[in-house]
Amino acid sequence: MKTQISKKEWAPTSGIIPLILGVVPEGKLDKKATSKLDLFEKCLGRDLDKEDSIEQAVTKIVKLALAAEFGPSLVKAAGASRMIITITRAIMSDPKLKKQALIIIDRLAQ
Repeated sequence: MKTQISKKEWAPTSGIIPLILGVVPEGKLDKKATSKLDLFEKCLGRDLDKEDSIEQAVTKIVKLALAAEFGPSLVKAAGASRMIITITRAIMSDPKLKKQALIIIDRLAQ
């Protein structure tokens, strides 16, 4: 029995960069999504530091995004650190995602 694996590129349903930069048209987000984004931005503004390395900052972005979307218990769960490292490495190795992360870091790091 052969296992067939198909590779499908993930395409987000909405771009995060317009949301972070505040250029999303009104009415495009429901209240739940808006509150998650507000929580994400607030925590990033508090936790990101201009002295962080790019990888440290991206790791913080990944942790806070997961916590905002799925709750902080996911980030603290057993095995979550491997998932966070994998996501961070994927962002760091993709030029488009890395550029978006750098824009977020530049805008929110203090």
